[in-house]
Amino acid sequence: MNLNEIPQVINSFITATNKPDADAYLDCFAEDAIVLDEGQKKYGKSAIKKWSDENQFALDVRLEPKQIKQDSNEIIITFKLDGNYNKNGLPDPLLLDFHFSIKDDKIIELSIY
Repeated sequence: MNLNEIPQVINSFITATNKPDADAYLDCFAEDAIVLDEGQKKYGKSAIKKWSDENQFALDVRLEPKQIKQDSNEIIITFKLDGNYNKNGLPDPLLLDFHFSIKDDKIIELSIY
């Protein structure tokens, strides 16, 4: 799989993050989706909205896809991150793997490592 083959819902996720558009971002997720970030799980759209407002949009996080791979049940995209977060002690560039599970064109699970 190459970067030109990113599923539409993930492209929408990237666009909504970078725009930023919190409503379009939230629309990428299923109602009962789960996000795992920094060792904490967020269950459902209301928890994902609170998390994304604080950890994505308030910090003006921008994503640049660098690599994509797929295993049997998830798509893993390595993103270069930038934004207005505290970068002290973080590698430059900051590269994180986003593990997406998709069902019916919605993200049902997102784990960030």
